Amino acid sequence: MEFGGPLAVPDRPYWGQATSTIDWCEENYVVCKYIAEFWNTSTNLAFFALAIFGMMKVRATRQENRFLFCYIAMLVVGLGSWLFHMTLQYQWQLADELPMVYGTCICIYCALQADVKVGTDIYVALALFGYSAVVTLVYVQIRKPVFHQIAYGLEVAIVLVRSMLHQIEVRKTNARAYSELVHMFWLGVGAFGVSFVLWNIDNIFCTNLRALRAVLPAPLGPLFQLHAYWHIGTALGCYASIVYQQYLRLVKLGTVDRFRIRRLAMVVPYIDRCEKTE
Repeated sequence: MEFGGPLAVPDRPYWGQATSTIDWCEENYVVCKYIAEFWNTSTNLAFFALAIFGMMKVRATRQENRFLFCYIAMLVVGLGSWLFHMTLQYQWQLADELPMVYGTCICIYCALQADVKVGTDIYVALALFGYSAVVTLVYVQIRKPVFHQIAYGLEVAIVLVRSMLHQIEVRKTNARAYSELVHMFWLGVGAFGVSFVLWNIDNIFCTNLRALRAVLPAPLGPLFQLHAYWHIGTALGCYASIVYQQYLRLVKLGTVDRFRIRRLAMVVPYIDRCEKTE
């Protein structure tokens, strides 16, 4: 394995010729003959680590299973993205993109149902599943990535708007909780925002980035694999969004004073039960 070297694609790629509708800017099969896009693949470890950490914390704080499902969906997205970038095969592209739609619908459900004390609104759940199913059926027919991007972007917008409306309500009743929600909100928005900018730079200036990586010393080349940063940033943004919904739920249930937001490495938020002395 080497970090550099010739940029030629093997005559017979390990996973076969690419069948995906997208081939990203990273040069294929350069670092490892078993992985088409090494850096775009390996950075999905951020999804695995944060999703597993989140699931552990849900269990530790005994919160509702809806949040466990959010983290499971996040884990599935990371796995699908890993397989997609490793192989560049169309079936794994779908395994990356479609779980993003279904998983975000779970977050929408959490945002819409944060005020509901008990029970499950089956109609909301069915409507969100119906949306995801329609997106799936249309997308596999037209195979246009921009359709998926718009469908996913609409879901993210719904989560953002509903979260901001919740924040306005919380601000009137609980200053501490409001402050924590605002910090997590901007962590998620900032992580997604920076990632989106880098994702676009990677797409638009791919030729320039490849030329730059070709002349840089081998250890520095990976620093300009900008799509890889998209995975790290969106993993953090997705994780922060779920923790936000967890904390918001505690506020709405009136039990938030039993919990505190703590931060791993001063960045990654998580919910923990208060010590008796707190």
